[in-house]
Amino acid sequence: MLRKTCALLALILMSAVASGCAAASPGDKAGGPGAGPVVLRMASAPYALGDSATVGEFVRLVGALSHGALKVTVISQWGDYSPDAETQVVRAVAAGTVDLGWAGSRVFDSMGVPDFRALSAPMLIDSYPLENAVLHSAMPGRMLAGLASVHVTGLGVLGEGLRLPIGVQRPLLAPADWHGVSFGTTHSGIQEQAIRALGATPVVAIGPYRDHGLDSGQIQAFELDVQRYARMGLAARAPYVTANVVLWPQFDVLVANPARLASFTTQQRAWLRQAADAAARDSVKLAASQNGSVRQACTMGARFVHATPADLAALRSSLSAVYQALQQDPRTSVFIHQIQRLKDSTQAGPAPAAPAGCTRKP
Repeated sequence: MLRKTCALLALILMSAVASGCAAASPGDKAGGPGAGPVVLRMASAPYALGDSATVGEFVRLVGALSHGALKVTVISQWGDYSPDAETQVVRAVAAGTVDLGWAGSRVFDSMGVPDFRALSAPMLIDSYPLENAVLHSAMPGRMLAGLASVHVTGLGVLGEGLRLPIGVQRPLLAPADWHGVSFGTTHSGIQEQAIRALGATPVVAIGPYRDHGLDSGQIQAFELDVQRYARMGLAARAPYVTANVVLWPQFDVLVANPARLASFTTQQRAWLRQAADAAARDSVKLAASQNGSVRQACTMGARFVHATPADLAALRSSLSAVYQALQQDPRTSVFIHQIQRLKDSTQAGPAPAAPAGCTRKP
């Protein structure tokens, strides 16, 4: 009887030890050997990852550099296209609802983070070579440090398309063309200030809400890059693209939940950083590949128009009050001056070259 009792106790003890070892395996904590890939959930405001080739490249690189040990699963349409959808993405990352997220740099000034404002200074970064120079400077790293105030960790800044004004009934050239226009845009304090300074009324509307605004006549113009403009088939609704007025570029900011990031091994964190760095390095090259998009937009009825030097001067004059407000913040002022110095030493790229028959003189 005693031998049977001892044998039973030994069996129970062995089972408990085995269960404890299984629970403590490295794979359960941070995806160690033999545990399968660690899956990271990333929140994304657009309807699909295809809306941003640069973020898609980051996702691909995470898997490639980790040889499948890390896998990013993207949750699209976060925020359901509401005006604050990108803000919801950042807050979800901060709360740990998701592990990763991405949002346009433009949104952070509305969240009390001033560090990215210079990237949206109107008509400052107006070419892909300049955007690339800014991206490869020390500025993005310094800007990312400010994200601690909203309880997320910045992984990287990716360059995106240059945003142009696009009109429904006429091209937006001189400030007089902007007056009285309801102008569709994304949520950004600086960008909304610039639109008002030019004489238009900003209307925060993205995705289906922008489409509804165009169809109902509530929006008469909006800002977008040529690639998305062509891909979304918007030329039929709004044919007039002012090709040489770059309002601002889009920059995508990759963010991570700090606690989740801290739970990873040194190697896993390195893979994420390497993927973000590599995606940032090649992002402007991806964004600048627009010749096919211009031709596609032209076949859909787009007309690419160029503002005159006098028009450009008048637009910049109208924006002077926006710059005065921006430069009241010392860090923003420093960033603006650094970008201007890069601009003075960087040869600008050409405006989108439209095929014959796809232009309209003002």
